[in-house]
Amino acid sequence: MFYILRFIIVWSIWLILADRRRWKEILPVCIFASFLGVVSDILVEHYPYWEYLCDGVPPLFLELGDEFEIFPAATYLFIQWLPKQQSIWNMLFYWFLWTTLAILIEYIHLITGHMEHSFGWTLWHSYIADWILFWLFYEFHKVLGLRKLSC
Repeated sequence: MFYILRFIIVWSIWLILADRRRWKEILPVCIFASFLGVVSDILVEHYPYWEYLCDGVPPLFLELGDEFEIFPAATYLFIQWLPKQQSIWNMLFYWFLWTTLAILIEYIHLITGHMEHSFGWTLWHSYIADWILFWLFYEFHKVLGLRKLSC
């Protein structure tokens, strides 16, 4: 039930807040985010630093939930709301907000027993990884000049 509720909440937020007119600009970044999610799932199969838990639900379903639920929806909104003034301080503050939200979501998964860390992995490792991921999404969007697709 936890993952079904998560799915409904995530996509409801996206439906309410997403500027769907910008899909040509933002969708490539979402696909990139989902691809990175698949890569991390493959790595975690061999180095199980974390695991999603839910009795009776196949692990593949839980992992694909991230790739086609949280990753694209969060990445879409992250890119959509990039600050107009992209000074270093604005961007650091913006990344701080998004990484804090991401780590809060992971913390909820941990305290409700729907996720487990192993082999010394901690929330701090996830927090650092989140900073790297959001920076990669930003750079992917910026370097490919995707903003011009919405003009």
